[in-house]
Amino acid sequence: MRDKSYLAASRRKTRRTMLKILSIGAAITIAFIAMVVITGASIISHNEKSFVSHLHPSLNVLANGKSISVPKNIGIDSSLHKDHSLDQYGAEGAAPLHTHDDSGTIHVESTVNRNYTLGEFLNIWGIDLNDKTIKLTVDGIPVSDHRNHVLEDGQNLELYIT
Repeated sequence: MRDKSYLAASRRKTRRTMLKILSIGAAITIAFIAMVVITGASIISHNEKSFVSHLHPSLNVLANGKSISVPKNIGIDSSLHKDHSLDQYGAEGAAPLHTHDDSGTIHVESTVNRNYTLGEFLNIWGIDLNDKTIKLTVDGIPVSDHRNHVLEDGQNLELYIT
């Protein structure tokens, strides 16, 4: 037989309220832990270092008047990562100058604050420009020294190879 006194009813109500609060608290705690684990895992898998420089210039290449696609994974894929002299400034397994896709976007993701040049990107890529005539325009303006041109965020670079 159930106790129907005021005190017994109050205890039952308090117990139900506490169970609801504990259930909600447990759900929030589980959601928070899951978010931390998922977020932490993605940060660790992308890079264990912090970037102080993150720029995105765009490069279009024309060889003998024909457009050449800038390959994905330059500076990441070993067949497209020829010069490793700057690797200490990039994410683990990637040069600080690299591509993720074939859109021509160069990702400058560096752990140090320094200027990077188009020449350094071309060295990482390993593209053979020996005995070629090279012209560069940046945002439509001719640049005389393509190798020493400093990459900046949002630039549109046109590299002409003949």
